[in-house]
Amino acid sequence: MKVSHILSLGIFSTLLFSCATVHDRLQTGTIVRDCTGTYLRVGENEDYLVCNAEILESKKEGEKVSLVYDYTKECKERDGKIMCMMYHESKGMIRVKSVK
Repeated sequence: MKVSHILSLGIFSTLLFSCATVHDRLQTGTIVRDCTGTYLRVGENEDYLVCNAEILESKKEGEKVSLVYDYTKECKERDGKIMCMMYHESKGMIRVKSVK
């Protein structure tokens, strides 16, 4: 009985720690800006809205960058800010952790 509990705990721990490292992404893309926000464009027109865009203020439009980021479901930095009425299609929102 104890062996099965130890085995179960070991498997659970392995799964837990392996999932925790999946969130960080390293991606190279192009900076795209318009009145709706700052985006990282990867591949063929796959844009991701950057929630914490201030981290990319020193980068120019069209500049290639490598970023470490996490996907997010909400952008608290954009709450209460007035954006233009233009639509910019995106694949999701990201929060940049570091610029390489």
